[in-house]
Order: sequence, then structure tokens, then C-alpha cells
Amino acid sequence: MMRARAHPTAAMAAAAMAFALVAPGVPVAEASAATATTDHHLHAGAPGASVALADLASLDRAGIVDLLERTPGLVATLLTQTSAAEVSVWWAGMDAAHRAVLTRTVPLLVGSLDGVDAADRVRANRYAARARLARVDERLQSLVRSDQDGDAAQRDDLLLERRYLTKVVADQVHLYLYAPERGAMIEMAGDPSTAAGILLVVPGTNASVRSFMVDDPVTSFADWQVANADPSSPIVAFTVLAAPMPQLSLNLATGPQNNTIATAAGAGYARIVKGIDVAFPGLPTLSYEHSAGSQVGSAAEAHGARFDVRFLAGGVGATDGYHPVAGTTYYAAQAAEDVNRYYAGFQVGDIGYGVGPEDIPGVVIVDPGYSEKQATGSVGAMLMQGLDLHNRLFSGDGRTNGTVLKDVRLLLASLARGSSG
Repeated sequence: MMRARAHPTAAMAAAAMAFALVAPGVPVAEASAATATTDHHLHAGAPGASVALADLASLDRAGIVDLLERTPGLVATLLTQTSAAEVSVWWAGMDAAHRAVLTRTVPLLVGSLDGVDAADRVRANRYAARARLARVDERLQSLVRSDQDGDAAQRDDLLLERRYLTKVVADQVHLYLYAPERGAMIEMAGDPSTAAGILLVVPGTNASVRSFMVDDPVTSFADWQVANADPSSPIVAFTVLAAPMPQLSLNLATGPQNNTIATAAGAGYARIVKGIDVAFPGLPTLSYEHSAGSQVGSAAEAHGARFDVRFLAGGVGATDGYHPVAGTTYYAAQAAEDVNRYYAGFQVGDIGYGVGPEDIPGVVIVDPGYSEKQATGSVGAMLMQGLDLHNRLFSGDGRTNGTVLKDVRLLLASLARGSSG
């Protein structure tokens, strides 16, 4: 059930402090690697980004390899200093044979470059996964030989990644971006050649690269939408981890209360969204943002990202000073006892979020349809109940999150019909 809301509610300051001091006792999925410190600048005398694109379009495989060896910062520069529009024109201007040469020779570049055709990016990342899989196997063999204390956790992580990469190589999983060294990853679902709409799914607190590889992955919401899309309006979906997300912690500096972590991810999300807009011109977009992911979406708007619809699911909302963007429709779903109600709408500097999801002017509130009992007992028990309700909003299980899954399905179909007239 949906209803419009155009006025704010009071923040619960005392409850916000309680949440900051008492973290739920649940496992914390840590990012698989720290943010990369790659040098994003070309060496002296190296070609500029535009010249380098032209070179890559004209050189044979040996020439491409030689260019990359002579300019070790080239790939990073192309990823950060070229626009998706420029890349799209460059990629379309080459024949299929040369695109295939580039895909096999520099798969990490092709698989990460905004503006490259989506199917080609997935193909490139499949080649890159094959090479990475070989390195994972080498590392596993070295751990077997060393058999040192502390190797067990690393071995488990490598085995988990190996199982995931095996699915990528077998074309069972479609990677649109794989950059674990900087905590970024995008998985694509659906057929990009037939899509009538785009779903972007942004996981929030506790999300990491590892979250894509476990038995109940963060892609389940997107997968459900693709599998159950209106037959007349098929979609392509992207589950987007643009940067490391906050992790549940007693430490205010690293927990979800610290709004700077999700805010920083907004710049990366904006670049990704702009690239997808170029790759799929004219298709409507719905951004489904869970928990701290809603601040990622809010910050992305400040960097120029635009959406037809934003859906804040158990969201933190946005930081002080946020204003909705004209032309975007906003929805918010949140259980009555959702854990985020204890602190969304309350902010002191870098801690908290001053604009709760239901306080956004004109937001349409969606009843998630959960049967809830009023929270009672200890603070810890109340928070655990709130956390369970909170996590359900990101589930792709129709038995536990059926109302929201179906509402988003209807929104996607309506957007697709509207864009086609």
C-alpha cells in the first residue's frame, strides 16, 4: 500500500545514541580488500587519454601490449579520465574483430570502462576471471605448502572466491565490474539486448565483495525482479557496490552511523549510473537502495546522477541539506520497528542522517506488509528484531518480502510502458 508524505517527523535522538553504543551481535562481512592506491597519472611523455584510445583502436595485439608496458598508469588513467560518451563512440567505431582483440588483450580495461557495450564488458570480465582464477589456485597451493597458523581464514576466502569465479567463467554469473582491490563490484542480470527498463540495486550496511559470493547473495532482489518481470517489459538489473560500505561496529568511525562512508561511495555510483545511461540510452531507471545505500543514492544525485525512480528500502535517507531532484519520484518502505528508525532523521556532523527517508518532501510511503509485534524487552532484543525486519527489505524471497518485490515489479513495468509511449 502506498501513501504520499510531505512533512517531516521528529528524530529520535536518544534512540540514535542507544544504537550507536549497542551493535547487534551478528557476523560482519568485511570488504575483501582495502581501497586501492593505484597511481592514476600517466608517466612523463605518455599519451593523453584521447590519444591513447586512438592508439588502442589502431594497434595490433603486440602493439597494445607494448603500449601498456611503456605506460603502466595508462589503464587507471583511461578508467578515471575518459567520459562514458567518449568511450561509447570509440568502442562503436571499431570493427568486431578489433574489439575482440582488445577484449582478450586488456580484459581488465574493457571490463571496467564505462561506455563499453554491456555484453562486451561481461565477456571481458569472463576472460579476466579466468586469469584471476589461475592466480587464486596458485595462492591456494602456496597456502597448502606453508600450512602456517592463520592460513585457514585466508584459505576459506580464496575457496569462496574460487567457487564464485568458476561460475563467472562458466557464464553462470555476469560481471559488469570486478575490482575487489578497491571494494567495488557490479553483477548484471537479464538480457541487455531486450531490456525495456533498468533496475539498479544498491546494497547498504555490511555489504562487501564477499556478499556477492555467499549462498544468500546481495543479488537476490535483482535476480527476482529479472525472473519475474512483466513479459512485455523485460529488464536488465545491476547490483552495484560502488565502493566499500560501512560495516556494523561499536566504533562510530567505521559503523553505519558515520555518514561519510556512504557519501564517498556516491561519487562512484554517479559515474557508474552515467555510464549505464550511455550504454542504454532512453531506458528508464529505478534505483533500489537498501539501508546506508540510500545515502549512496542521495550523494550520487549531488554528483549529477539522475533516476526516474528512487526506492529507499529501510533507508537511512540523506544528510542535512538534502533536497529531492525534480523529475525523480521517491518511494520509501520501512517496517514500523525497523532498526533504522532509531537514528535516521538525527545528525550531528559526520554522525547520523538528518533527513529521514520518510521526511523527503513528496515521498510515497510503501507499506511493506510485514506482521510485526511491538518491540519489548531489552534494548538488544529490540535492536535484533529491528535488524531482522530491516534485512527483509533486501530479500529476494517472495515469502518474506513479497509486497515490496511486487510493488517494485509494477513500478518497473509502469516505467517501461511510459518510456515507450
